[in-house]
Amino acid sequence: MNRIEELRQQTIEQLQNDIANFEKYGGDEFGHDFDDVHVDIITAQRTVELLKMLEVPIEAKWHYYTNEEGKARWKCTNCGRMCKRNPYDKQRCSTCGAHTTLES
Repeated sequence: MNRIEELRQQTIEQLQNDIANFEKYGGDEFGHDFDDVHVDIITAQRTVELLKMLEVPIEAKWHYYTNEEGKARWKCTNCGRMCKRNPYDKQRCSTCGAHTTLES
């Protein structure tokens, strides 16, 4: 089991325990009608990290055009970042992080 899988399992277990404790003891022991489940900061941070890893990748193209001076330029179709050199080897846009391919 790699480290990410281990952290994922620990985070799931912690959240499941917190949810089970809430369902068992409820939030009404103090007369409140809140549906809060309190977790420690480490579990919250791990949850955020794991959710970020699950983000759907953005797909974009390097759009070729020539500027007013007739020079070749490529622009990311997602964020508009401009490249002066052919980005044939750039797999990701350095500004927005989109997965990029050359426009055909």
